[in-house]
Amino acid sequence: MSRKLALLTAGALAFVPKGLQAQEQAISVYFEPSRNQQLNNAITAALTQAPFVLHAQHIPGALVVDIPDRIGVDRTADGSTWTFTVTFTHDGVSLGQSVESCNEHKLSDCTEQLISDAKSAAGMGGN
Repeated sequence: MSRKLALLTAGALAFVPKGLQAQEQAISVYFEPSRNQQLNNAITAALTQAPFVLHAQHIPGALVVDIPDRIGVDRTADGSTWTFTVTFTHDGVSLGQSVESCNEHKLSDCTEQLISDAKSAAGMGGN
C-alpha cells in the first residue's frame, strides 16, 4: 500500500467511532421491488440487517438488487416453489446474477442465499 493511501485510510478511520471499526463494512443497497409483495417483504427484511444499509431510492454507489424477470412458480403438494433470477449492479455495471429457488413457506432459503450472493457481489465475500 502506498504511503499516501495508508495515511489517507488512517485519517479516514480516525472519524469512524471505535465501535464501528470492528464491525463489517456497511453495504449501501437498493432493492428494486418485484411484482410479488410477499417476496419483496422477505427480501426487504433481509436487506435491512447488517452489514446492509437499505435505501428507499436508488443512490449513486449503492449495490442494486433487482429481479428483472418473472418469478417462476411450480405448484406441488408441499406448496409452491418459487424460482427467480436476481441481478446485482453497481453504478450501472453488472456484477453478476444468481438464481434463487425456495418454497413459498420457507422464503428464508432464498433470502439467506441472496444475502450471501449480495455480499459476494459487493466484494465482501459470502458465507
